[in-house]
Amino acid sequence: MATANANRLWVLGGALGAIVLLALGWFLVISPQNAETRVLHEQVDAAEANLVGLQKRLAVLREQNRDLERYKAELARDRAALPDEAAMADFLRELQSAGSASGVTVGGVTVGPPTAVTVSGGTAHSLPLTLNAQGTPGKLAGFLRQLQEVQPRAVLITAATLSPAGQGTSLASGAGLTLDLRAFVAPTT
Repeated sequence: MATANANRLWVLGGALGAIVLLALGWFLVISPQNAETRVLHEQVDAAEANLVGLQKRLAVLREQNRDLERYKAELARDRAALPDEAAMADFLRELQSAGSASGVTVGGVTVGPPTAVTVSGGTAHSLPLTLNAQGTPGKLAGFLRQLQEVQPRAVLITAATLSPAGQGTSLASGAGLTLDLRAFVAPTT
């Protein structure tokens, strides 16, 4: 009977030892691995969600890349409207061309000193100009259209004074137009 009790004790001790080994294995090995696995699954889910967003962004950028030539043309047009240097000789030729195109005589151009203008993202410079133009009111209106819509350089007309071309004449026979305007320069940094 003593051997039977001893065998039972060994079986009970062995079972208890196995339970303790299983518990230690669970708490020291399996449970931390499960936690690490959960963290890795969460990171994979976050990466997959981020991947979807990046794929959408890539699709948008590819679509925009198809329009790259149009964007370059717009940039060139905008840089012509807002050059990075004054280039007054070129601008004066553009004014003469605008006058010739609309049948107006342009003269008496005066350029003042530049003033700094704060704009979003930096500083631009404003060049004040005064010019005189001679022609019929219809042609002068065409000249104003040329300045505002056709010629590439952006100008802001701040004042316009229309007067008859001579004493005792009507505006219909000829007029003089004095314009105060501002041309802008945006130096690249």
